Amino acid sequence: MRAVVFGGTGLLGDSIYRNLTLKKYDCLKTSKKKKSNLKTNLLSKNVILRFLKKNRPQLIVNCAAETNVDLCNRNFNIAYNSNVLTVKNIVDALNQLKFDSLFIYISTDQVYNSNKIKKTNHENEINISNIYAETKFLGEIEALKYHKSLIIRTNFYGKSLSKNRKSFSDYILSQLYQKKKIKMPSNIFFNPIHIDILNEIILKLIKKKATGIFNIGSKDCISKYNFAIKIAKKFNLNKKNIIKYKSIYKNDQRPLCTYMATKKLKKKIKIKIPLIKDGIKLI
Repeated sequence: MRAVVFGGTGLLGDSIYRNLTLKKYDCLKTSKKKKSNLKTNLLSKNVILRFLKKNRPQLIVNCAAETNVDLCNRNFNIAYNSNVLTVKNIVDALNQLKFDSLFIYISTDQVYNSNKIKKTNHENEINISNIYAETKFLGEIEALKYHKSLIIRTNFYGKSLSKNRKSFSDYILSQLYQKKKIKMPSNIFFNPIHIDILNEIILKLIKKKATGIFNIGSKDCISKYNFAIKIAKKFNLNKKNIIKYKSIYKNDQRPLCTYMATKKLKKKIKIKIPLIKDGIKLI
């Protein structure tokens, strides 16, 4: 099967590209700056149209996005171009070509913000709290204008295979190995999933020809502070270098609880949803 990964040299895109290639997909990738099958910022629909028409993929995965939350919150235009307009261009091209391919759009858990800590957020319980989340949600709306779209809301960690992009767990380990102090919020709760498990679940959803919106996360949730503590314990690093603090929305513009419900995912592919400790073992 021919597949295209837009943003295929980024943190998640590179991982998905490698995994699809390993599973014998005939996989192509695009990038804004690096060596790839197509170098583009995806702001031209005609460039995308020609590329898709030439290669005729049965699977398209869009990992191209601006994921720097602070930058998005400061500059709506950058966030909109990267997280909305690129999706619109891909979808417009697919609709114009009348393809019957599966289009996967990688979204974020930040479209949620539960008022009650540790309450799960189901797929229909949107609560936008910053510009990054707003533009990712608008990207979802564009993706749904294509008849075979699969939207994945997730938060992931694990060893990055990309030279220029590090994961959240990579950052924690890097700082602790260098004996630097890091601040971690004790009141932000999430349920991230290891990138390898995420890849396995994506493949299962592809095989099921799933469409619609799915949360992909661990079964349980944890604060970012305790997540960092667990990583420090695993690698016998100094926990005292992890400084606890309470996030204040006015200053940080971050949702306090993005704990995603995974009941819909479990019902669709009938798997055992992993615990956070299961993923940390894989780091």
